[in-house]
Amino acid sequence: MTTMAGSVQQAPPSQLWDSVLQLTKSAQDKNSDPLLWAVQLSSSLTSSAVSLPSVELAHLLVSHICWANHVPITWKFLEKALTFKIVPPMLVLALLSTKVVPNRQLHPTAYRLYLELLKRHSFLFASQLNGPNSQKIIKSIDDVLHLSRQYGLQVSEHGVLIVEFVFSIIWQLLDASLDDEGLLELAPDKKPRWPTRPQDMEIDGHGCFNEKRSEQNEGLQKANTAMAIDIIVEFLQNKVTSRMLYLARRNMPSHWGGFVQKLQVFAANSSVLRTMKHINPEGLLQLTSDTRRLLTRECKTISRQEFHAVLSSGSLMSSACQSHGMSSSAFWLPIDLFLEDAMDGSEVAEISAVESLTGAGLVKALQAVNATTWHNAFLGLWISALRLVQRERDPREGPVPRLDTCLCMLLSITTLAVTNIIEEEEAELMEETEGDQTNQRKEQAPGKRRKDLVTCLQRLGDYETLLTPPQSVCSVVNQAAAKAIMFRSGLTVSNGYHESVSVNDMPINCVGNLRHLIVEACIARNILDTSAYFWPGYVSARSNQVLRNVPSQVPSWSSIMKGSPLTPSLGNALVATPASSYPLLFLKPAEIEKIYEIAVNGSDEEKISAATILCGASLVRGWNIQEHTCLFIIRLLSPPVPADYSGSDSHLIGYASFFNVLLVGISSIDSVQIFSLLGLVCWIPYGNS
Repeated sequence: MTTMAGSVQQAPPSQLWDSVLQLTKSAQDKNSDPLLWAVQLSSSLTSSAVSLPSVELAHLLVSHICWANHVPITWKFLEKALTFKIVPPMLVLALLSTKVVPNRQLHPTAYRLYLELLKRHSFLFASQLNGPNSQKIIKSIDDVLHLSRQYGLQVSEHGVLIVEFVFSIIWQLLDASLDDEGLLELAPDKKPRWPTRPQDMEIDGHGCFNEKRSEQNEGLQKANTAMAIDIIVEFLQNKVTSRMLYLARRNMPSHWGGFVQKLQVFAANSSVLRTMKHINPEGLLQLTSDTRRLLTRECKTISRQEFHAVLSSGSLMSSACQSHGMSSSAFWLPIDLFLEDAMDGSEVAEISAVESLTGAGLVKALQAVNATTWHNAFLGLWISALRLVQRERDPREGPVPRLDTCLCMLLSITTLAVTNIIEEEEAELMEETEGDQTNQRKEQAPGKRRKDLVTCLQRLGDYETLLTPPQSVCSVVNQAAAKAIMFRSGLTVSNGYHESVSVNDMPINCVGNLRHLIVEACIARNILDTSAYFWPGYVSARSNQVLRNVPSQVPSWSSIMKGSPLTPSLGNALVATPASSYPLLFLKPAEIEKIYEIAVNGSDEEKISAATILCGASLVRGWNIQEHTCLFIIRLLSPPVPADYSGSDSHLIGYASFFNVLLVGISSIDSVQIFSLLGLVCWIPYGNS
């Protein structure tokens, strides 16, 4: 076998694939270890400068198996090629679907193996289109399944391909299952969307077509039909594929309608379905019902334009990605889908979105399976959040989360997720150096992920369209840009000073964007320092274009910190202006902590005013302190029994007006959703307990 591997390496391009086929046949004849075959083949193809995963190899191996070499060892070779990513899984599954499904009654074992491969390799789509030849893979899948012709959408974007691929696979399985039970004639169009029987030219070459169907084969065929139903159900229930099918339903309604009609025929007439224990006809139909409320709610709609906005990498990122050597953002499609799901305001999350992104391992898993750098992983995460903001920037009618929830996702949740990932690495580095007296300085060195964040945020500036701020936050982003200009000019300002700067006070060219808010959020979380203000192109105004008019009025938050009484006018100003992130002990923000103390210990009037402040801008747009603000509100909703309280009634009765301010203040859709994103809704009943 080693000699054969050497011949592959030395073969000229015209003979390369003949040599690969010879290598495979030789290994097949010797019943060689599939692992050894895969390792040697991968090494040989790499030495021959073949880009992996290889489209040509996928076609060769499937053609080799179907049907002259339909034996166990060749299927094992194919499985190892998939595992080692020598061939693209989606392309292999597409090829097998066109070969195996029409011949499943002639080759029930092959159909069974195809179904097993489908279950094993169909749910990690992002990593399957990773690599320099991704466009070649997309074109090949389209050529095999004729997706562009079937659905009328050009499959040039990774996300569109994935949605159409998933939809096609389950439709193909449904057609095959209908045919297996003789139910196709009952369907409205009476024809399968996908071939379910072999073509005439193929029949003659099988040799086994006239073989007597054994009882064992018939039993396997019924088991295969049941397994195909299981896979259809799994595709409809799986968090990732169900969202893709939802997008297919919303954006290809006529095709989806045809699929559902056939599913209804199958549910009404299938004998195999009625023998299954974990799914029944009613449950199967419910998975595709218009009233099903797992993926979306009736108040939330996704247009065709938004469909492409979520899935299209080329329209938003392709040129910049190519210039930086980063492949398509379709790698991070699961994050797009997660963020879309998190924005569904009709259900309350049990855990925080931060925990889902980091603790549950979504970002780290995608970084690993995509084999990409952390700065690319961070970039994918930020861009997904930015796309969410751009999709939701225009006000919508109805009880749905609005822009403030999206900005919370971008500037609070995403920043906290990145912070957790960075601090996790640095905690591990700290443990490694703990007790090493000769390496004390190394403890202070930033981890690699922190450096990758800097690279990510510098590159993020290339995505000008995504960074365009919604109109309602233009003044805030301009203030963030002004802060950088003032810092570069050497103008020392107190914390919160830039918030008092009016647009008229700013340099003419001081125009901010959402990157300025992201950078400020990272600085507030201590994962970035103010050297970011000196990045090339970070601010458009020159450093000598400092603010000409210094406001004489002391900023409102500085006033309260300096001991000014909480007057009605000051209270109104604090309601409208978020507190800063200036930390007190244990990283609690000093300003919001001060308001909490007033809410606990102040006069009745001050308590009401403090509660109103906590539920104002600091909650909705205090992105750098939102989790602290929410926790303070929760604590205020469960005050302890006073030590000197002796009444027979609940001590909470005296807090009625206070509670009313808090509950009304957090009752908006966006406020509730912010609590939900932070995983704090379930804490509200417990408060201090």
